[in-house]
Amino acid sequence: MKIMGFFQKYLVVSVALSLCLLLIVSCTTPPATIPESNGEELITYQMEIDLLGTKHEAAINSQGKIESSAQATSAEGTISLYIDKDTIILDKDGELIQLIQATIDPNPPPPPEDANKVGPVYDLAPQGATFNPPIKLTLTYDPKELPEGLTEKDVYIACYEDGKWEMLRYKQVDTERHEVTTRIDHFARYAVLIPSKESTPIPAPEPGTTSVVDRVDVVYFHRTNRCRSCIYAETGIRYTLETYFQKELSSGKLTFKSVDVQDASNAAIVKKYGAYTSQLFINTVIGDTERIEDVTEIWLFIGNDEAFCHVVRTKIAKALEGAG
Repeated sequence: MKIMGFFQKYLVVSVALSLCLLLIVSCTTPPATIPESNGEELITYQMEIDLLGTKHEAAINSQGKIESSAQATSAEGTISLYIDKDTIILDKDGELIQLIQATIDPNPPPPPEDANKVGPVYDLAPQGATFNPPIKLTLTYDPKELPEGLTEKDVYIACYEDGKWEMLRYKQVDTERHEVTTRIDHFARYAVLIPSKESTPIPAPEPGTTSVVDRVDVVYFHRTNRCRSCIYAETGIRYTLETYFQKELSSGKLTFKSVDVQDASNAAIVKKYGAYTSQLFINTVIGDTERIEDVTEIWLFIGNDEAFCHVVRTKIAKALEGAG
């Protein structure tokens, strides 16, 4: 079919232009920022993860790289950490870490003026410890503590350091388990927050009328060294946009960016989206509100042109309508 031919044409061109970058490097391989081994055999030791008194262990080598994925959860399930295999874990001085610990802050800072805390403030130590790529932090909340007029979809995780709170825009809210997940690249103090006032409801567009959505930003993140699947994904996204959404692209209602997560000049946008590897995000902008979605489904359809295009097209169409 035509989609297949178009994908193949663009994929061949993209691969040809990127041969010097591939060299059999995987998209999920973290950058080489770890200490040199100088040819010496790496030593493996057990790093302890203590979450509110519940202890776990993870194998980590003498370069600070975790040897297998690790998930740790406190006894009551109120806080969890998930660390991908090969994540580099170092303290603020670039030294190895033997203990990760989460405690409840006995003297928590007050919430920002425009938000309320939903649950305790967690102190993750050692503060300043860094993770490359970022790790997942999951905190639970009590839905009974939510202010009247607000819903579980309004909760988010915020970081407190340098005397101020910062909202982490990337989030996944599980309303059945009453938990919210974000990605963090360093340790500080974290808590679940919710706006103190009910936000202005976003009306659903009437049939046949213009959508209330101001703009939809489609952002594809990738590493400097790109694998075949990564190039395929960007090719498919570009094809879908140019084929089905040319009018919206021309008007500025729909935008597209391809961003290298390892380029220091992209640090601000990488932090905003919580990106760390090859990922597609769709950001629906309505007034002062931004709804960021990590579209993970695309990786199930690499090589299946029709299905890949359908997923991307459907997600963008719903975002333009203000759905989701």
